[in-house]
Amino acid sequence: MSQRIFTIDNEHCIVHYPFRPNGFAVLIIGDVNHYVDEKSSFWIQQETRHSIISALTEKGYIVFYSNLYGANWGSDKAVGLTQRLYHYIKRREIINEKIHILAEGMGGLFVEKLLSSMGDQIRSVVMLTPCISLYEHFSQEKEQKFFYKKLMKEITVAYNLEEQQCEDVVNTGVHAGRDLKKTDKPLYTIQSINSYRYKNQFPLINDIYIERNTKHLPGEIYIILPEKKHKASYKIISYFSAHEQL
Repeated sequence: MSQRIFTIDNEHCIVHYPFRPNGFAVLIIGDVNHYVDEKSSFWIQQETRHSIISALTEKGYIVFYSNLYGANWGSDKAVGLTQRLYHYIKRREIINEKIHILAEGMGGLFVEKLLSSMGDQIRSVVMLTPCISLYEHFSQEKEQKFFYKKLMKEITVAYNLEEQQCEDVVNTGVHAGRDLKKTDKPLYTIQSINSYRYKNQFPLINDIYIERNTKHLPGEIYIILPEKKHKASYKIISYFSAHEQL
């Protein structure tokens, strides 16, 4: 596996190359602790994430992602940069124009926005213990003063707001998940059983899949135990490869 680091809008981005490309690409959208700098990235340095990238490239996938301004909380600016990154990769690399998305944690906030803005370019989506409602996460963090203040500061920076505007913007997302209930894109969630950062999200995620099931839409939830986390790579690749009819 080789890689190349470059910048778009002064944000570091990275693309990982397989030795034997299969023609498909995976866009990673990371959690709040995600980063890319001039030398490395969180997904390279963290063992479990690195194993996922290695498994994807071994199967022939081009994998790409950006720093996305750090703790962006799904801001329109970060979503816009994601779209620019996609078009950059499509121009530079030989890939099928329909990509897979792998969204972890905070990256889940991007999914509905990307389905709306570039749905025709999305092949399938896998979410890892996602945050899909900023409203629910904001409500959860209100219970812990330190984390609430930290989150509020991150949101005001990400969305270029005054602090008093923060809650109004968060409240606009009270209906998050509606589009996930009806999209016909394959949607798979790997949910960690011992994750507490986004504990308020799971009832909403479960409701999404209950409704999708009644509509016979593709997707399911896979609950993963800590001792089985090594299975994540296999589950991700199996799901992606099952949705690659040209």
